[in-house]
Amino acid sequence: MNKLVENTYVSHNLWGWINKKFKRIKRINSKYLVLPLIYIFVILLVVPTTNVIINRVSITRQDSYTTIVITKEDKIAYILDKYNLTNEQFKVLNAIVLSEAEFNSYEDAYAVINTIYNRTHSKNWVASGNKYFGNNKGENLYYQAIMPNQFVVYQNGTYKKYLNTTDSIGNDAIIDFLYTEDIMHDYLSFRSSYIKISGSVAFSENGNNYFNKLKEENHI
Repeated sequence: MNKLVENTYVSHNLWGWINKKFKRIKRINSKYLVLPLIYIFVILLVVPTTNVIINRVSITRQDSYTTIVITKEDKIAYILDKYNLTNEQFKVLNAIVLSEAEFNSYEDAYAVINTIYNRTHSKNWVASGNKYFGNNKGENLYYQAIMPNQFVVYQNGTYKKYLNTTDSIGNDAIIDFLYTEDIMHDYLSFRSSYIKISGSVAFSENGNNYFNKLKEENHI
């Protein structure tokens, strides 16, 4: 836009100079004939430059509002790489979370995967995972989810009915949490909604009751 302002300023001064000179011309007929022609010439000189500048600005604005769409497949690929999971492990993890969460509740599925995530950041839970599965396994979401005597749905096999569920509100919650790591809570345990735990918190109407906070001194 500086170019446009500069051209306008120059044109204005040029016209002032021309107008001042021709006021001195005594021959009126020549004055009224020449002045309009010069004025038209000045306009033609400035207007094309103005159009070019306006067009450049429009293109820049269009480019600046270009958005990049990240698909669910892109997010899952990112999650598998970030958390060191295979496709099969991720399917099992999803199925366990969906089985443990309140049916069709985004908030409760989000809270369940958040709980498993918290365990991978707890010294005690990580140590237990390493003991059962070997070194460094305790920090893995999959191994925390299949830990013995933890999630009943895995022990009794009922999680399997959700193995092929890939398009649900619960799936969206799991992917959203793992992709953003936007923490909802710092609890390590939960019980079903009908089991009351003192000081527990529920994140949906019929969801689980969450308790046993991850303490700072136990945080990895």
